[in-house]
Amino acid sequence: MKGDVAMNEVRNNILVDEWRIIEKEFDLENNVKNETIFAIANGYIGMRGTFEEGLDKKYSIEGNYINGFYEIHDIKYGEKAYAFPEIGQTMLNVFNPKVIKIKVDDEEFNMMNADILEYERILDLREAVLKRRVVWRTKSGKELEINFERLASFTIKNSAAIRVKIKPINFDGKINVDSLLDADVKNLTAEDDPRVGSGITGRAFEIEKKVIDENYYEIYASTKKSRLKLICSITEDVKNCIILNRKELNDDLKVGFSYEIEAEKGKEFELIKYIVYVNSREYNENDIIKNKEEIIKQVLEYGYDRLREEQIKYVKEFWNRADVEIEGDDFLQQGLRFNIFHILQSTGKDGLTNIGAKGLTGEGYEGHYFWDTEMYIIPLFTYTMPFIARKLLEYRYNTLDKARERAREMSHKNGALYAWRTINGEECSAYFLASTAQYHINADIAYAIKRYYEATDDVDFILNYGAEILFETARIFVDLGHYVEGKGFCLDGVTGPDEYTAMVNNNAYTNIMAKEHLSFAYEIAKMLKDKYIEKYEALKQKINLNDNELDEWIRAADNMYIPYDEKLKIHPQDDTFLNKKIWDFENTPKDKYPLLLHYHPLVIYRHQVCKQADWVLALFLHSEKFSKEQKKRDYDYYERVTTHDSSLSPCIFSIVACDIGYKDKAYDYFMRTARMDLDDHHGNTKDGIHAANMAGSWMGIVFGFGGFRVYKEKIKFNPIIPDKWKKYSFRVNCKGRLIKVEVEKNLVRLSLLEGEDIKVDVYDNPIILSKNKDVEVIKVQM
Repeated sequence: MKGDVAMNEVRNNILVDEWRIIEKEFDLENNVKNETIFAIANGYIGMRGTFEEGLDKKYSIEGNYINGFYEIHDIKYGEKAYAFPEIGQTMLNVFNPKVIKIKVDDEEFNMMNADILEYERILDLREAVLKRRVVWRTKSGKELEINFERLASFTIKNSAAIRVKIKPINFDGKINVDSLLDADVKNLTAEDDPRVGSGITGRAFEIEKKVIDENYYEIYASTKKSRLKLICSITEDVKNCIILNRKELNDDLKVGFSYEIEAEKGKEFELIKYIVYVNSREYNENDIIKNKEEIIKQVLEYGYDRLREEQIKYVKEFWNRADVEIEGDDFLQQGLRFNIFHILQSTGKDGLTNIGAKGLTGEGYEGHYFWDTEMYIIPLFTYTMPFIARKLLEYRYNTLDKARERAREMSHKNGALYAWRTINGEECSAYFLASTAQYHINADIAYAIKRYYEATDDVDFILNYGAEILFETARIFVDLGHYVEGKGFCLDGVTGPDEYTAMVNNNAYTNIMAKEHLSFAYEIAKMLKDKYIEKYEALKQKINLNDNELDEWIRAADNMYIPYDEKLKIHPQDDTFLNKKIWDFENTPKDKYPLLLHYHPLVIYRHQVCKQADWVLALFLHSEKFSKEQKKRDYDYYERVTTHDSSLSPCIFSIVACDIGYKDKAYDYFMRTARMDLDDHHGNTKDGIHAANMAGSWMGIVFGFGGFRVYKEKIKFNPIIPDKWKKYSFRVNCKGRLIKVEVEKNLVRLSLLEGEDIKVDVYDNPIILSKNKDVEVIKVQM
């Protein structure tokens, strides 16, 4: 039955279900991983799936995060050079508002040592609500049913709520409930794995004030170095019971209430915690208290039931646009929806924040934002909920001044160079070979703007944000490059997406992306001159742009050098890649992967070996520029030398495999993406989700098997279907239309769900789509 557990199929203690992540037995050994799986977030607040009552730290990583809220720390170098970043940034583990401790006869409920008669934990993807039900028997034989619910509100972004319902099953008597806000929190510290932990030790906060009043309590604090302000306020409501006594709990690092409840057998009572976070990155320090009070008022006016209703309504609208349906593979269906849901949860939606590599579920990569956003996350939202894609691009605009500052540090007299790894816009990666040298970040942002604009025709965004980003970032490539006789315009000393090949000349991916970037910047400048001259002149004056620069952009684009080897008939990753010896894959033990944890970077750099898709990514992003035969030759070569040590890689290989007719390879690579975190393929889900891979699984369906492409005004579909599937469907929002595509073994059906009639191509055949009139194509390419 759809939506219910059809069979008792279990994988890694998670039951198969189309819409829910269900844990039927408490799994102590896998609990840290499952804290990531059962995380709840709304793009601003993130809460790991830790238990309200807490757990031994050996088996739990308590985590609560505010997107974009960070502490700084000094980056320490053995030897430091000019323009090395001096300050690191770490998304902080903030005060824990979840604490609820339940006692009966001085026996405290805890999952590790309690006698648990019944247990179930559910993350409902249609509700964005985390639920846990426990039946607990005390040592004296008293039984309680405890139901926890938790949500982070999509409609009031600064708020979250927890409701616990407690029912004594076989006794009358006293039950004690302690509800706290705990500021005794720290971040993980970096150890041997550069992907995990930070340079911050000890507590990052100085508590300025604690307040406790009739039904609420809060903590005011500042970070010790960045001096950012954070307030967490909790308002409580206890219902359907007699409160015999209520005590204030207030020590150096905790504040809250202790309730003594007169409970009746069979009668349920409840405690609701309304949680509000505000910080000085989003509100002026003088207005932060006023804004906090307005948000609290709004939350209390809503109440828990309305917050929950609005949550369900928001998520329903999202699934109406973003759902992907697979018929014939229940495990895959669950994995895909889980992935898409976590991207929705983890993405900032306010123009001030972005999405970290681990979302808001863990501390891997310190909460930093990468180029992953533009290449993996934004496409998902561009074609489902474009207003979120726009907000992510607005984040880049709001950090444009920081990019300008970085450009000056890197000796560019004008323009803007975006950070490869950042929270506030400043580069905070200490390893420049794999960070600052990745100039392609500028072109990736330009590419995302181009695709967003082609999909939405959002001229307002271009006029007020996009053009300025495009022009300032295009300037960097003209300044970076130079003309070489016999080659053309060349870019030296850069690193492409493949971090196992650093500091090269003419990284092919970077060059083709820069070519597209410069051409698009030129097109937009011409459009502004022709149609929006006042805007153009104002922008020219603001950034001191000379009309001659436009000619430099298009000249560099037209003459961009793209490496090509005539002997092998492939595109070398860079000027010297093919001259290196190929890594000895046959004699490299499996336990030596990922290579970056077992070999010095220089050892890796001296070989032909790729961490992830580099030129193969270019084959996807610019697939219209290459013949099928050329793509096959390039794909075949790079598949042999790619380790896929990066989770960003398999989905791209799957998409290109679809494009060139390697259906079995496409399926195999795709299946590596679909349940990467649910099944913990990389063994590090405990550190947080793999956000780019999650979005990549959506891309694998839509761009890969669905063959969806947009080229300026043309919308194209070229679907194929794996042998193991009966049917699949997806939806795309493009040009103001919502289009549903259903693919069966010998049939493609297209439906226009919203918008006016539109022409699309299916297998290069033009078709007119109209509302309420499905179009079927009796052919599926295999």
